[in-house]
Amino acid sequence: MQDGPVKVLLVDDDEDDFIIARDLISRIRDRRYELEWVDTFEGGLEAVRRGLHDLCLLDYRLGALTGLDLLRQAREAGCRVPMILLTGQGDHAVDLESMKAGAADYLVKGQLTADTLERAMRYAIEHEQAERNLRRERDLISRITETSPVGIVMASSAGRITFANHKAEEVLGLSKETIARRACSILEWLPADGEGNPAAGQPSPFQKVLDSRQPAEDLHLAIPMNGSRVLLSCNAAPLLDAASNVDGMVVTVEDITQRLSLEAQLRQSQKMECVGQLAAGVAHDINNVLTVIQGHAGILLNSTPPGADAERALKQISAAAERAAKFIRQLLMFSRKQVFETKRLDLYAVLRNMENMLSRLLGEAVQLETRYRGDLPRIEADTGMVEQIVMNLAINARDAMVKGGKLTLSTSRLTVDADYVQRNPEARTGEFICLMVEDTGCGMDPKTMQRIFEPFFSTKEAGKGTGLGLATVYGIVKQHHGWIEVASRVGSGTTFRIYFPLPDGVDGHQTEFTAKPEPVRGGKETILIVEDEPGLREIVQDVMREYQYHVAVAASGAEALRIWEEWDGRFDLVLTDMIMPGGMNGLELVERLKKRKPELKVIYTSGYSDELTGKDLRQDDKVFLPKPYLPSQLARLVRKCLDAPVKRGQPYPCC
Repeated sequence: MQDGPVKVLLVDDDEDDFIIARDLISRIRDRRYELEWVDTFEGGLEAVRRGLHDLCLLDYRLGALTGLDLLRQAREAGCRVPMILLTGQGDHAVDLESMKAGAADYLVKGQLTADTLERAMRYAIEHEQAERNLRRERDLISRITETSPVGIVMASSAGRITFANHKAEEVLGLSKETIARRACSILEWLPADGEGNPAAGQPSPFQKVLDSRQPAEDLHLAIPMNGSRVLLSCNAAPLLDAASNVDGMVVTVEDITQRLSLEAQLRQSQKMECVGQLAAGVAHDINNVLTVIQGHAGILLNSTPPGADAERALKQISAAAERAAKFIRQLLMFSRKQVFETKRLDLYAVLRNMENMLSRLLGEAVQLETRYRGDLPRIEADTGMVEQIVMNLAINARDAMVKGGKLTLSTSRLTVDADYVQRNPEARTGEFICLMVEDTGCGMDPKTMQRIFEPFFSTKEAGKGTGLGLATVYGIVKQHHGWIEVASRVGSGTTFRIYFPLPDGVDGHQTEFTAKPEPVRGGKETILIVEDEPGLREIVQDVMREYQYHVAVAASGAEALRIWEEWDGRFDLVLTDMIMPGGMNGLELVERLKKRKPELKVIYTSGYSDELTGKDLRQDDKVFLPKPYLPSQLARLVRKCLDAPVKRGQPYPCC
C-alpha cells in the first residue's frame, strides 16, 4: 500500500451510517485514512469521476438508485478505483451482482468491525494495485512486442500460428484474419542451410523443440512468398502450462534474405579478387617471355624472304604468342588490372556500328532486336572494351539459344537512389546509362548464376570456351566504375543489365597508340633502355639499333642513374620497365631523372604493374606500352613520342 494517508470516499444517504463508518475508521491504528462523505447518488458519481480517492464505500440504498448502479456507471466511465458495496442486510443475489459489476467486496453494515473494515479496504487496495501492475506489465509487453524490430510468433502445440506481432505479419505476409483462422503452420517451413538453400525432406526443427521441450537457436528456414522465397533466422522456445505440459511455442523470426544475398555477393567479390590477384601476379613474367618471343619472331620474319620455309613457322610462332597475350589481357581485364584509355563516346553510335557484325555472329537462327535511345548523354569509356562487353554477352546468348531465339539490346537512362542501393549493394547513387542484353535462351539455375563471373568457369563443353568471357565483362565494367545485374530462370532466358556512370564536365580527348599503316621512321636520338629481363633487354636494344637510334641499357634503376651520369644526361627518351629489382621502380626512377631534365620524354612499359593498374592513361597523362608488344609497335611509339611537343608546366609531359 502507499505511504501517505488513504483517501476514502463514502457515498451514503444516511448520516448515522457515516458517523459509524467514521468511528470504525478512526479506530484503525496501523494506517491513516482520510474519509470524505457524499450523501447523494449524483454527488457520489461526480466525486468518483474526479478520481481523487484510493477507495470508495458505496451504500446499496441511495434513494431511487443503488450503489450497484453507481458502480456500473463509474466503471463505464473508466473509473478503476476499488469499490466496496455496503448493505443493511446480507443478500446473496446482491452479492453476486456486485461481484459481476466489479466490486472489490460486499459488506453487511451490522457485521462491521474496525478490523473487518480495515482488512476489506486493505485487500481491495492491494488487489487494485496488483491489477494495475499487471495491466501495466501487459501493456508494456504488448508495446515491446508490437514495436519490436524482430518478428515474434506464438504457435500452438500443433504448430498453428495463434499470434504474430506487426513485424512478424510483415515478414511472413500474414493478415490478422489468417492468424485468427489458424490457417498457417510453422511446421511447414522448410529447413535451409547456412546459405539459404532449402533442404526438402528434412524434419522440421520446430517439431524437435516441441518433442524435446528444449529451446533452439539460429535456425535457418525458408518459406514461399509471392512467387519467391523468404529466408528466415529463427529462435524457438517451448511454452509450458501449469502442469508443465507443452502448450505451444514462441518463435522469433528475422528476414535474412537480403543479408544472405549480401554475404554471398561479398564472398563472390572476395573470391574473384583473390583469383584476380593470382592472375595479375603471373602476368608480368609471362608477358616478358611473350615479348621476347614476339620480338625475335618479328625480327626473323623481317629478314626472311617471302615464301621461305621458315616464314610459315615464324608466323605460327607469332600467332601463338599473340593468342597467349590475348589470354593474359583477358585475365587482367577480369581482375581490373588492365591499363586503359577512355574518351567521351556515344554508346548509340558504338552499338549501331556493331549491328552488322553481331548479325553475322548470331547467325540466321537468332533474331537481333535493338531498342536504342539516340538522345542519351555520352559516357566515359574505352571503345574497344565496350565492344568486347557486347561481343562476349552476344556470344554467350547465342550459345544459350541452340534452337534459335531472340537477342534484344536496349539502352536507357536512370537515376539510382539510396533505396535502390540498399537492394543492390554494388550500385551507387547518381545518373547512369543502362545497357540491357536480353536473350530467350535456356536460362540458368541459382547455383550457376553464383559462379558465372568466375574465371575459367564454363557450362560449355570442353574445348568450346575458356570461361573468361563473362569474367572479362565483369572486370571491364568494374574498371569503368559501373556494375552488372543478372536475372535468369531456367527455361526463361537471361537478362544482363550493365550500368555506366554519367561523367561530369566537358568532352575529353583520347590518346591513341594504335599502329598506323605507313612505314615507321627511325632516328638519331639517344634512348636509355631500363629493363631487368636480359632477353627482353637484348631484343629491345636490337630493335632500337635497327632503327638507327643510339642506345644505352640498364638492368635496374640504380644502374640507370649511373649511366645517366656517365652520359651526362644526353638522352632524349627513357624506355623503362615499371617493376625492377633494387628497390626503385620505373616511376621513382623517372621522378629523379625529371628533376635533372624536366623535358625528358618517357615511355613506361610493363606486363603488369600495381603502380598503373586499373588507371586511365588519358587522365594520368602518361605514355604506356603494355607487354607483350611487336617490334613495329615499339618503334612506332618511340617515334611518335620523340616527335610529340613537350607540354610545358607539367611534371610528367605526355608524349
